[in-house]
Amino acid sequence: MLATLTPCVSLGGKISGDPFNSTVTSNGDLKRNATAALRIHDTLEPDSNLDKESLQYDDNLSTSTIAESPEMPGLPFPLIQRAVLTPEMGENLNLVLRKIAVREPDNGEAVIQILYSGICRSDASFSIGPGAGYPKQNHIAGHEGIGRVIKSHDPFIIGRTFGIRYLGKSCGSCTYCLRGLFTSCPSQLNVPKHITGTFQEYATVPTSCLVPLPDAFLRGDVDLALYTAALCSGSTALVSVRAAKPSLGDVVIVVGVAGAIGHLTGAIAKQIFGARVIGIDLKSKIDVIQSQDYGDYSDILLSAPETNAGDAWSDFHSMLMQSCEKLRRNYGLRRAAEAVIVASSSFSAFQRLDEYVYDGGRIVCVG
Repeated sequence: MLATLTPCVSLGGKISGDPFNSTVTSNGDLKRNATAALRIHDTLEPDSNLDKESLQYDDNLSTSTIAESPEMPGLPFPLIQRAVLTPEMGENLNLVLRKIAVREPDNGEAVIQILYSGICRSDASFSIGPGAGYPKQNHIAGHEGIGRVIKSHDPFIIGRTFGIRYLGKSCGSCTYCLRGLFTSCPSQLNVPKHITGTFQEYATVPTSCLVPLPDAFLRGDVDLALYTAALCSGSTALVSVRAAKPSLGDVVIVVGVAGAIGHLTGAIAKQIFGARVIGIDLKSKIDVIQSQDYGDYSDILLSAPETNAGDAWSDFHSMLMQSCEKLRRNYGLRRAAEAVIVASSSFSAFQRLDEYVYDGGRIVCVG
């Protein structure tokens, strides 16, 4: 089964059909060709230990049935695969579709057949540079994968479906890990920096990257493609709402509500924690989503002020206070929100945040 890429950069976006020659549809009207700039090449992973001349393959993927570790019954282990990678890291995004070898798993690793992969905005950043610690050649991005284990030295996980998370491993004993800040661990391994990412048909990854999925997800009536966002944007949103500690009925402001993390933050705050949500974003974005059904992630939408000073700010703050009163049904003292969560990368989004919340309120900045 070929991987199906589902973008997490837009509300409800989804790629259907062959992911390497597909059309993205978001909210029924946004379409773009997923591979317009891709070129087909034949190559091997640098560490594959295979000579190109020894490979015989075609578009149907050649396979080898010889394996040193257990594999999924009835599914021959593929020798090669297709992957979207960056041949040479540079200042500009340069994604290429290539055929590469499928690496055999070492002890503590598994080969995952990628069923679905999210497309996160961060993957574009991961694919240029390179940043410190990233490979300079043949880099494979993608860190929101859901797939099935087809080969591993651990026979108990073969055939099971897992999520592939960004944080592959942390030491568990440093100052950061002991404080629960695992993504700050200096010894961490993550996808796709140290471990090849999910923009490929088969990923060989440490089993520490794998997240078991709830049994309810595997009964056939759940579209797993929709849950790739939970492995990055969704988990970030959840951590952010937990940090805000909203109680039932509290007013929570989400700045950047039209973005991937922002709308999931609003949805979790409203639907899981029972908060009342005011969503704020640029006027151009608010104008678009205001004509849609935004009730799942926001109660009231406001356009961000053009400037954080003068009449523009005064008018905005007045509307913000009125919105808080409206959501509280004019009950209690007139006051600002219990919490504000900033899920925007804009510098202006972080200005005057103390005036979004009342005394004792919480300010959470998503990073």
